[in-house]
Amino acid sequence: MNFNVLPNLVALAILVAVFRAILRQGTADRLHLWLAGWILVLAHFAAQFLDAGHGVWSQIATAISLDALILASIAFLISVSAIVGSDSRRRVLLASAIAVPALAYANAVIWEVTAPSFYYCLIALGLTATSLLFCRYYGRVTLYAASVLAGSFTIAGAIAWAVARGTPGLGISYNLAGLNFLVALQYWRRYRRGSAGVLTAVGGFVLWGAVFPTGILLAAFAPSLKVDSEVWNIPKYLVAVGMILTLLEDQIATSKHLAYHDALTGLPNRRLLEDRLEQALVHAERTGNKVAVLQLDLDHFKEVNDTFGHHIGDLALQEIVRRLASRMRASDTLARSGGDEFTVVSTVDDSAGAEVLVADLASALAAPVTVEGTRLQTGLSIGMALYPDDGRNPDELHAAADEAMYVAKRATRGSAPATAMTQASL
Repeated sequence: MNFNVLPNLVALAILVAVFRAILRQGTADRLHLWLAGWILVLAHFAAQFLDAGHGVWSQIATAISLDALILASIAFLISVSAIVGSDSRRRVLLASAIAVPALAYANAVIWEVTAPSFYYCLIALGLTATSLLFCRYYGRVTLYAASVLAGSFTIAGAIAWAVARGTPGLGISYNLAGLNFLVALQYWRRYRRGSAGVLTAVGGFVLWGAVFPTGILLAAFAPSLKVDSEVWNIPKYLVAVGMILTLLEDQIATSKHLAYHDALTGLPNRRLLEDRLEQALVHAERTGNKVAVLQLDLDHFKEVNDTFGHHIGDLALQEIVRRLASRMRASDTLARSGGDEFTVVSTVDDSAGAEVLVADLASALAAPVTVEGTRLQTGLSIGMALYPDDGRNPDELHAAADEAMYVAKRATRGSAPATAMTQASL
């Protein structure tokens, strides 16, 4: 056993436990791939720990160690790849296109395959498969696409050069270096922010990739220089810290967003609505414009949840929001102020402009809403209040809009039900 690896093994075991605990708080596929990657890095160190240093068992341990490290890099790459998104089929295809030739190459080196033609075939297979998949999924020519393809060809060329020189083992290092450099590029492109977490992770992946050519250069030009394994493994811990910080930053950003937005629809909530209304009133007082405050209520929408369940009701609300938003200007505010109630704040020139907006919003629900084979026809009661005609502060405007909305709702009672619900096939 190689007890020099034990500190790294313990540290990685703790990291895996941390990522496993984080995973319990979220179900994103990215987190599953990150956890899988760190488990594979742990397997890499476990194989090194159990390596006896000679015989067939040493070759097996080396194969497990390198295979785990290659698969870990691929897991990290797929987790932040822009071309696969949440499509599991794309993930599997791209991961297979990279992993199969890479693993075959590494194991051929370990088991001392000497035929250069075999290695060249694997290089060509990996380059062709990944390039074709990338071009198919990305589908457009950009600087980013050109950079990825150029990087892939550079890696393939470096590995082929190693084979031509009779040192195919160097090709494994070139491949691992290239994979980590690509992860760094994809990680930066995925988050696009200069936060501590992202910069630490990206820098860690760059250093992780640089470890392999640095080791080759030191072996060639300074063979007497010995570097402790802890130094070589620093980039791995930088990546882990960067990933954890990235998750924390995402959680903070999500919490801030949810403090001002509705979780289901993404619309501003009451807190943000009041701030937007205050700003609109200040602007209107300065410019002499009017501010329309509209209170919207979906007629009989409770029947949708009672009849079809909250899942259908939630999907219907999201579709209704999309329709309402399409009838409004970007400068207007549409907020969710209740379960099936919405508030609109819009700066208008006069009451005629507000009435046009009311008519546009009412027409948004003229056609039935269809979700998962269920067709829903719901009505919309709208109450309007104008600043300064109906009130000079938010409370007065809300009260006037609510009263007008209830008057509109009472006017529809006694007529045909505003909501008709039928099952329809898509």
